[in-house]
This record gives sequence, structure tokens and C-alpha cells, in this order.
Amino acid sequence: MIDEINWQIEDRPITHTNSQWLWALAIVGLAVIVFSILLKNYLLIVIVFLSAFIIFVSKNKKLELHHFQLNNKGIFIDGKFYNYENFESFWIFPARNASHSEAGGPDNEIAFRKKHHLMPLLIVPFHDPEEPEIRKIIESHLPESEEEESFLDLLQKRFF
Repeated sequence: MIDEINWQIEDRPITHTNSQWLWALAIVGLAVIVFSILLKNYLLIVIVFLSAFIIFVSKNKKLELHHFQLNNKGIFIDGKFYNYENFESFWIFPARNASHSEAGGPDNEIAFRKKHHLMPLLIVPFHDPEEPEIRKIIESHLPESEEEESFLDLLQKRFF
């Protein structure tokens, strides 16, 4: 019986969008700023600048390698330990993006439902060949319960 499994996942590769999309975003941002100045809505100007800064930083960050270890006590994510006692259930999301998988990205994701509901799901990526071993370890500690990805999770995967 397998007592422990280790794997590594690199951050999602940065997708280089074409320059037309960036120009369109810049034009819309400038239009909103001009409109905000005309309406004397200075808070909206700050929000637009902060949004632009967040998009710029997220598109230009370097890729990181994340380490995962799953054992009979819980899961370690980059050295931080999460005990099974903190979770209610788990669910394994199947792969949706074949091109990401071919590029070396994760094939599937495990969603751990937390007992406290401030941030209800902990989502962990993994490679498809590891699924039987991962499922075998987790099933002995948590029940499986179907989950759905939130709108924010879907946005993050699509744009960041």
C-alpha cells in the first residue's frame, strides 16, 4: 500500500496575448479614465490604475515550481501542512485543457472542502498518472463529494 506520494507542478505558463488585445484594453482603460475625470470620480481612476498594475504584474511574474506531498496525515504544499481533520470532503476535477497538459501543466485538480467557510476550497493540481495513488490515500481519510468550480476560479484559470 502506498503511504506517500510526492509531485511538483510549475505555475501555469504565461500566455502571451496578441498586441491587439492589449491595445484594446489600453484604449478602454483610457476612455474610462477620461470619463472619470469628466465626472470627477477620482476613486474610479485609482481602481483603473490598480487593475492595470495587477494585470501587468500577474502577466510578468516568473514561473515557480511548487512541491506537493500527500501522506496519511495530510498534504504539504510548498512546506505548509494541511491536516485531513481540517477538511470535510474532497473531489477530483478532470482535465479540461488538453493543450495545457501537453505543455507540462497539471492534468487534474483535487478540491478539498474546508470545514471553515471563509475560503471553502483548497485546490491542488496534479498529473493524471498519479490519480489512482492520490485517490487511494485520500479516500481512507475523507469522503468524496462532488464540487463545482466557482466563477472566480474559472476567471483565474482563463486570464491569470
